[in-house]
Amino acid sequence: MSLEDFTRLKVIGKGSYGEVWLATYKNDRKKQYVLKKMNLSRASKRERKSAEQEAKLLSKLKHPNIVSYKDSFETGNGYLYIAMQYCEGGDLYNKLKEQKGVPLEERQVVEWFIQIAMALQYLHERNILHRDLKTQNIFLTKSKIIKVGDLGIARVLDSSNDMATTLIGTPYYMSPELFSNKAYNHKSDVWALGCCVYEMATLKHAFNAKDMNALVYKILKGKMPLMPKKYSVELLGLIRCMLHQDADKRPSVNKILREPYIKKNIAIFLEDTKKRSV
Repeated sequence: MSLEDFTRLKVIGKGSYGEVWLATYKNDRKKQYVLKKMNLSRASKRERKSAEQEAKLLSKLKHPNIVSYKDSFETGNGYLYIAMQYCEGGDLYNKLKEQKGVPLEERQVVEWFIQIAMALQYLHERNILHRDLKTQNIFLTKSKIIKVGDLGIARVLDSSNDMATTLIGTPYYMSPELFSNKAYNHKSDVWALGCCVYEMATLKHAFNAKDMNALVYKILKGKMPLMPKKYSVELLGLIRCMLHQDADKRPSVNKILREPYIKKNIAIFLEDTKKRSV
């Protein structure tokens, strides 16, 4: 596959790495893809390796709640392109903004929570940390199915007890151990998941401040954000556990998915999915 196989429609995102295009595949114009364009011409050996690793990593991941990968290719002028599934429903961050302050139903919050947790479970079982889980990196299909994306800084752990120490990610969703320069593992993704679920429940960031220093102070101080009153004690209890200061006291994603409250909601979600597909 090459760039000639795609018709680029418009730029839908920009970052330090390059651009993200919405494109169609020339052999099937009905099918839309996301083309991530990364400039490798000025990249160091390490950056080039990291970009190639991202493409390699994406090609191995196959899960209904993870953005699927189509192909990757380099062009002669030093660009690496990664073609991925396009999620028509946009990202969760903007979806929550569309609520204009009207809280989501608990069923909806839990349905999305379960799907994100399942995607993380799949990654963690393969010793992969997402490392930048946030509502802007969680996408929705037309039928509101969750797809976790942007694994650009995902880190494959050499062994399950290896700890990643690089300070990376988005400040609002960063765990206390990251700010304390402590080694961290999959429990940092669990903290970020807690931040995302809190955001779904309140339509606000779990930790917010005027500047970076104040934000770091808030996260390290360990004061639990104010919980919404609208939801069940089970859901609020899980949010509190995921936002525990002590990483050891946070549940693993496996443990979350085994919680009776979550198991009951998985059964409801699967039943609804079955009805929708009939």
